[in-house]
Amino acid sequence: MTWKALRLGLLLGIGAAMYSCSPHTAALLTDVNATSAAVVAGRVRHREADLASMAGRGSVSFETPDRAGSAFFDLSLKKPDSLLMTFEGPFGIGGGFLFLSRGKFVMYSSMDNRVISGVPGPAAIRAVIPVDLTFDQIMDAFTGGFVLPDSVPLRYTADDGKFLLVYRVGGLTHSYWIDPEYDLVVRYEVRTEAGDLILEVESSQMVTQGGLSAPRHVRVDFPDEGKRLSIHFTSLELNAGDLSFEYTVPAGAHSSPR
Repeated sequence: MTWKALRLGLLLGIGAAMYSCSPHTAALLTDVNATSAAVVAGRVRHREADLASMAGRGSVSFETPDRAGSAFFDLSLKKPDSLLMTFEGPFGIGGGFLFLSRGKFVMYSSMDNRVISGVPGPAAIRAVIPVDLTFDQIMDAFTGGFVLPDSVPLRYTADDGKFLLVYRVGGLTHSYWIDPEYDLVVRYEVRTEAGDLILEVESSQMVTQGGLSAPRHVRVDFPDEGKRLSIHFTSLELNAGDLSFEYTVPAGAHSSPR
């Protein structure tokens, strides 16, 4: 190969790399004229259907106007309705566990040797997680997936290299920013009719395994209440096998039914 041909090849390669990272490429990925809202929503739903389970390890923290806390955790999750987290406090001190399903929740704290159990309604969930999340929203927060409404969006556009789908549900405006590279909702907002922001979720640091992606970091904010829930995975396995949802409540634990 001559130097002239080699130089031409290098220039073409550099040019292609620059083009692939350019805003023009991002615009092509989010061309709403070439890709319909139905296709985008279908891709997101397909990703959700393909992710059946996950296992991971990481940390979770919460902040409210009157208290804050954090813990390390090991997670087993199976969609659509099973989650088990074992907690570990600072310096490896055992913290307890949380089992959550649609019909039952059990949370044990080793700090006061107390177990709380009941049906996972809104009030019961607030008793164990000091933020206003539904059962489905908790599952979504850990998997990094959000189920889009089964309706035609009020608005469909491109915004900052993401597809933006906006829906009107129950008097509230739900906005979903979808990353076309991962077919994942990376930002989610809920606003009142007056435009006040009441819920904001952002996810980042994507992990891809076997064609599936999920975020390592998820942040859930309630701006009007001054509350925040943050989840960060240090390790994550998608569609994990051999998951166990067994737990043991120590004998003599104080019980608090809800």
